Order: sequence, then C-alpha cells, then structure tokens
Amino acid sequence: MATFSQAQREALLDELSGMTFGRAKGKLARMDPKGRLVYYRNVQQAGEWHTKFLLEGKGIAVTLVEVNHAANDQARNKQNFEFVNVIMEAMDEALDA
Repeated sequence: MATFSQAQREALLDELSGMTFGRAKGKLARMDPKGRLVYYRNVQQAGEWHTKFLLEGKGIAVTLVEVNHAANDQARNKQNFEFVNVIMEAMDEALDA
C-alpha cells in the first residue's frame, strides 16, 4: 500500500478545505480507484454530519464535516448544510478507531 507522506496529507487537507462540499466529495471519489465511501452525512457527534472516505491505495481516511443550520421543523429537502472541517488520518490510525 502506497501511503501519503505528512506533507502530501497536509497539502490535500489545505486543498480540500478551500473547496465546497460537493467538489471535495467528488475529488475524493475520483482520487483512488481502491477508495470507497464509508458513510454519507452520518451523525457521529451532536450537531455534526460526517462523510467518510477510505482511500486504501493512498493509505488515508478523510472525513468531511458539515453542520446543519436548518430549523427542526424544516422539510428534509430544505436542509442548510455548511461544510466546516476536514479530518485526515493515516489508514492505520483510522482502522484502530
């Protein structure tokens, strides 16, 4: 398994942080043929929605974090997600968690 170095991970982190959620998700989906989407907009912490990709060929796990600013009684198709954070882990750290 080829792994990204610390400098490569930081460069990717900076690049993804400057993108919209859709562009970041698309980039991660196309980046690695062995990569896969683990979960999409799953609530892992209160108030945060996480989308996680495992890029096995690159040896990293990337989590895109969003928050929702919609009211609780708002229709499901009227949600207002805001892309706020990117979490990047080496694959061995991600599998231990």
